[in-house]
Amino acid sequence: MPPVLVGVTGGSASGKSRIAKRLVEAFPDRSCAILNQDHFFRDWTGRDHLRTANRPDSVLWPALVDAVDAVVAGGTADLPMSGTRASARRLEPWTVEARDLLVVEGLFALWDDELRARYDLTVYVDAPDDERVLRRMNRDIAERGADLEGATTWYRHDVLNSFPRYTLPARWQADLVIPNPTTAVEPRGVRALLAAVRELVEERRPC
Repeated sequence: MPPVLVGVTGGSASGKSRIAKRLVEAFPDRSCAILNQDHFFRDWTGRDHLRTANRPDSVLWPALVDAVDAVVAGGTADLPMSGTRASARRLEPWTVEARDLLVVEGLFALWDDELRARYDLTVYVDAPDDERVLRRMNRDIAERGADLEGATTWYRHDVLNSFPRYTLPARWQADLVIPNPTTAVEPRGVRALLAAVRELVEERRPC
């Protein structure tokens, strides 16, 4: 039987990566993995006027769908894919394999019709706009070496206009919407998500 396939999306700094990780960690005795859509962003080298990670056309969709299909079929996805930003950065190769649960996580995890049709469950992580801005500013400065001016400029250029157009509509395509207004406590909706996924995994592959 194929692994349960869950799609997790939300705005930049909404907490989707944290929740995807929490989901996989809840099944320590199962074969689980996360396939991050960020690793399928195109390499924009030499085309700086097009460079953005907040539009669906920034994703190599055939490569992402093929990777999902390979894992669901019982095989593996070998990353990084040629033509991606991850490949251009010369990241060390790695393999994604999951027999019980595969979580696809990213800004556009629910965007593509072909990919969305494959999911067993879809999730939108919802955080207030001002909270996401604060998280993003702190993250870019503390973890990515940006200064406040640079982080603010990039947010205005790459996030502010794209979010309502490309990511927010996924909220109405999700099976579960998990409010995540603060980083201080785990969202209560995570319990509902864990229960739903646990049921799907047990039905698919009983212990």
